[in-house]
Amino acid sequence: MNYLGLLKKIKKLNETQPGFETVKFFRSDKASVWIWISILENHYSDKHENIEHIFRDIPTEYASRPTMFKIMNTALKKKYLFKERDKNDKRKFNIYPSNLTIREFENWSKKMLN
Repeated sequence: MNYLGLLKKIKKLNETQPGFETVKFFRSDKASVWIWISILENHYSDKHENIEHIFRDIPTEYASRPTMFKIMNTALKKKYLFKERDKNDKRKFNIYPSNLTIREFENWSKKMLN
């Protein structure tokens, strides 16, 4: 295995990339990363998950529920995420990544993989 190559890729992943504001926001701490990954996984697998399902995906040792709500509310205000009322259960809201979040994630991913 090429451990040096792996270490260089890990180092590159941890460098700040200019022009990726949503990536920078979601990579700011472990809880934000988990929220980001969970929402993007749902997006790419065409799942419509509500906030509660997303919270269940995130290990409790990374953040409390109030912290996760704070992160999601900040992302909603910045328009990195958006929410829609669930069609089947009007009490619930589904969370989706914005077009900006999707575009920046895809561009950042391509840059990181090269």
